Amino acid sequence: MTPSVLYVAGWGRSGTTILETILGAYDGVFAAGELHYLWRRGLLQGRRCGCGQPVRDCDLWREILRAAYGDDPPPPRYVDGLQRTVARVRHTRRELASAAPAELTAYRDIVRRLYRGISAVTGAGVIVDSSKRPFGAALLAGMSGVRPYLLHVVRDPRAVSFSWQRPTAQPDRAGPALMRQHTPLRSTAHWLVWNNLTEQVARRIPDRRRVRYEDFAARPRAVVEDLLADLGVGTGHGPFTDDRTVSLPVNHTVSGNPGRFRTGEVTIRADDAWLRQLPWQGRLVTAALSLPLRYRYGYT
Repeated sequence: MTPSVLYVAGWGRSGTTILETILGAYDGVFAAGELHYLWRRGLLQGRRCGCGQPVRDCDLWREILRAAYGDDPPPPRYVDGLQRTVARVRHTRRELASAAPAELTAYRDIVRRLYRGISAVTGAGVIVDSSKRPFGAALLAGMSGVRPYLLHVVRDPRAVSFSWQRPTAQPDRAGPALMRQHTPLRSTAHWLVWNNLTEQVARRIPDRRRVRYEDFAARPRAVVEDLLADLGVGTGHGPFTDDRTVSLPVNHTVSGNPGRFRTGEVTIRADDAWLRQLPWQGRLVTAALSLPLRYRYGYT
């Protein structure tokens, strides 16, 4: 079976975690989380799988790695080194230009085998990879043995900027820790770069869709089921109990926003606290820098 890989791209704090975990609750879909970080965070740092176990102790991920690589999996430090060498955001243009140094070819094969291993073990016809990095989407576009589907998720950059400033606990570390925070300037710069690069990558992936967080939050069930219809996935036994409430099971995401650990009944509502709480200085910086692209996405 040739699996479809639904690659979620875009800058962080755009609602990708809740969208992915909902998708993963449907039969035939496996939510893998931010697969780019499997090696560094999951296998080297010992962070937790969505099931609560450290990724390296999770029986499912052990089976997936065995199916992908047999008894000789690539050392995590080696893969982490490859990612630092060839798989950073700034390498996206090189991948789009089809440059193929030996390290890039090796890394592409590692990722391809991982996707195939996930499909073989889980039986999923659709794998959701929420790594978000535009390089990963470019890598997928030229990959054999999988069917690529690009989901470009965007959110108002002012809301994103506000979210990156809020202290957020990081529960998958060994001790108390917070997720990284960004200033409005840094967040907006990343929002521009990541979304522009994702648009360039999208030209190479015929099966693609852009979803705004605000539209998803307003009509979560309709947006999810429309997306699944594109992928050929039935929605008869999904997690929605009404148009905006879902019952989420335990998942096996390897990395991502702490929201991936939520289970049980969750009601989807737009997080619009930024409208009341974002300081005017941050609002002004973000609005000015993001102006052209923000308007193109419909954020006036």
